[in-house]
Amino acid sequence: MQGHLLIAHPLLNDGFFNRSVVYLTSFEAEGAVGFSMNFKTQFFLRDVRPQVKNGNFPIYEGGPVAKNQLFFLHTLGHNISDSIPVSHNISVGGDFNELIHLIEHGKVKSYQVRFFAGYSGWGEHQLEAELKKNHWLLNAPETSSFFTLDSDDLWGEQLAEVKSSYSIFANFGNDPSMN
Repeated sequence: MQGHLLIAHPLLNDGFFNRSVVYLTSFEAEGAVGFSMNFKTQFFLRDVRPQVKNGNFPIYEGGPVAKNQLFFLHTLGHNISDSIPVSHNISVGGDFNELIHLIEHGKVKSYQVRFFAGYSGWGEHQLEAELKKNHWLLNAPETSSFFTLDSDDLWGEQLAEVKSSYSIFANFGNDPSMN
């Protein structure tokens, strides 16, 4: 399931994961790790690293685990040493100083990298149990186009990809009693 997207079921009523789209960067016997792609915070890279020139890159809330740590996904591949390829030209991590150098010299566009405060993690068999309970819809994207979609539209677009009739849920408000 590495490289797949977890789309929160429209009826999932879970505090953090409600309406989330999580990109799975690791899926192993001992658990899974991913990053919520659609919860943009009010912060930018310049807010946590003010010395970085051109630090106008938004920071997303990657998940409820390790929220005081900064992580990143990117499409820069071999341009960032020590990065780990996931799928579809998307890699996780790598040499942070190299990335900052590229950003400072204007060689990285905002659609090529996403920064995350925290990550989403599941213990052994936890994610499989959540999938069996239909908490998540699973999508195996054919390309990395989801990486560049506007975060506000991502959940609805991914719902429609899984099943076109689900797209109606994207137009409902977060609070069903307000519909």
